[in-house]
Amino acid sequence: MKENNSIVAADPLAHVVERLGTPEVLMDPYPHYYLEQVFPEDYYQTLLRNLPDSTVYENLFEVTDLKLDHFRHRDQKDIGAGWTDLLPGEPKVFWNTFNEWFLGPDLARAVLGTFADPMRARFGAEASWPEISVEVQLIRHRAGFFLGPHSDSSSKLVVLLLYLAPDDSASHLGTSIYRPKDPTFSCPKSAHYPFEDFIRVKTVPYRPNSMLAFFRSDRSFHGLEPLSEQDTTTCNRDLIQYVIYDKQARQAQVRARATREAAK
Repeated sequence: MKENNSIVAADPLAHVVERLGTPEVLMDPYPHYYLEQVFPEDYYQTLLRNLPDSTVYENLFEVTDLKLDHFRHRDQKDIGAGWTDLLPGEPKVFWNTFNEWFLGPDLARAVLGTFADPMRARFGAEASWPEISVEVQLIRHRAGFFLGPHSDSSSKLVVLLLYLAPDDSASHLGTSIYRPKDPTFSCPKSAHYPFEDFIRVKTVPYRPNSMLAFFRSDRSFHGLEPLSEQDTTTCNRDLIQYVIYDKQARQAQVRARATREAAK
């Protein structure tokens, strides 16, 4: 047993896959779970040390066609091909290695498997599940940012929000889960709604090396309560967003967006 534990601790993918086998999926108000000790602890501390400088990130307001003023307080960087060219030596080595396993099929398969029951309820037997794709972003929130309750884009299947907190001091800044006051209300797109139209069911803790995972539906309402200057006195709100998409639906969405941009 000791030998097996040492192997898991030395292999971040094996550790994360093992951890993904432990959570209980809660069904109210939609399928979700909260997980701690996501990465091996030493690996997590190395990740924090190698977070990119703010100059590497892009401002959300500038790169999105949804021009909400509070988006000026969110910076992000897509983790994809070539992104590490912007990084210096040690961080570049770390993130290149990170990309190899974190963007790979083994992790995606394990993540999707944690929501096997809702996947079967929606799509039937596993053989009929849609082909998937994965997109990952580093995200940095600053004072003034918030996200009103929203259900997310319909092309998403599963979302992981991996919290990169340095300590427990900002645990109240986790993602909130909401239920609409109108029990018949649902939303097939990623429109953002006023907080007062929803009941906050809970806010999961923004704690080191933890994450919220949820199965996207027209009722998977979640958001972030407004961040104050006091909330971000010691650090920004850093996280990794990991999304599994229905590949065909995502490609159609990207094509439609490109068509709209070309028509402007």
